[in-house]
Amino acid sequence: MNAPDDSDSIDVSESSPRNRINVLLRNHLKRLQSSPTETLLLDGGTGEELFLRGVPDDRKIWSATAIVNARYHSVVEDVHKSFIDAGSQAITTNSYGITPGVGFTDGEEVKRLVGVAGSLARRVVTPPTSSHPVALVLGSLGPQVESYRPDMILKHDDGVRAYQYAVQGLYPYIDVYLAETMSCLEEAVQATDAISKFYTELNDLNESLKHPLLVSFTLDRDGNIRDGEPVVEAVPKLIRYAHDKKVELIGVLFNCCEPESITKALEEIRRDPHMHRHLHHQLMQPCSTQALEDGPPKIYLGAYANKLAPVDPKWTLESSEGAQAMRADLSPEKYWDGFVKQWRNGNAGAEVCDNSNRDGVSGIIGVQLIGGCCGIGPSHISVLKRRLRENNG
Repeated sequence: MNAPDDSDSIDVSESSPRNRINVLLRNHLKRLQSSPTETLLLDGGTGEELFLRGVPDDRKIWSATAIVNARYHSVVEDVHKSFIDAGSQAITTNSYGITPGVGFTDGEEVKRLVGVAGSLARRVVTPPTSSHPVALVLGSLGPQVESYRPDMILKHDDGVRAYQYAVQGLYPYIDVYLAETMSCLEEAVQATDAISKFYTELNDLNESLKHPLLVSFTLDRDGNIRDGEPVVEAVPKLIRYAHDKKVELIGVLFNCCEPESITKALEEIRRDPHMHRHLHHQLMQPCSTQALEDGPPKIYLGAYANKLAPVDPKWTLESSEGAQAMRADLSPEKYWDGFVKQWRNGNAGAEVCDNSNRDGVSGIIGVQLIGGCCGIGPSHISVLKRRLRENNG
């Protein structure tokens, strides 16, 4: 792939309807910052919903089939609508599978196709009778080669170049970039670099028109990122890196893994007082009088697990004979009761410091960005909406 030309088709004026100042996004962020009980409810797994509605499960390009083949565009819109109707306050573009790893090696074609995915999502959230969107649009930036495989990621410059096409193609239609199912820190860094380069080359872009970034890591069964790095080591590095690159990182999430893995990762975060320095709403009391130092902007935590049976570490899409089996023990109510409720409430009153840790803090860590991945459908989101409302009183 050659580097994309960022200047050929992007209207960066504030008056452009595609690149408006995003009032809805900033209102959501103000709401999240106002109280630790506030939540942004995401959607569920778009790909699996597409297959349930008749889109062929192509083991080569997966859910991208619904973008490549125009006959399925209405199905994509129906899936987005179903999540919004269930209560999702943000939907994710069906652009995850449009990558070089599955054969989309023409960068301009990638840019065009992710733009189609973005336009379908934007059309759904903007009713024809109103100029005010009913939900946010998250622009999915998936792994460029294979999901879950840190050993197969592209070399840094190649990865950045590949992500740049998707970044540019999504830009006119989205509110937030979502680099999701990142299997290692380097993969997330490549996506961050691509966004940074895009904005640098558009040097006349108003700061208010720069979409922020969410990064979501996929975890192994021990709660570490797939390459084995603990989340409490990787997340602070990413926060500092994005800050240095002038990319507004607003949240770090965990997705496309077993919910048990997410619980383990969140428990590690709860136990690590140094991680707390980077997070909003700790409701924390320092165990010493030493002040917490200033640093990069704080982030929100998020989680959206899948319903899949455990995935083999050497799994690849093309070599798989069929869809991954689904668990039978993650009904909508069980997803809430067994996992989301715990992530949302944290472990109230738990002490995470001792006499040997002078910088420790005590309190809870509440996840505020919540949704689902593969196999988590509209019925799950509907239950989460109801339970979150009941839980918040």
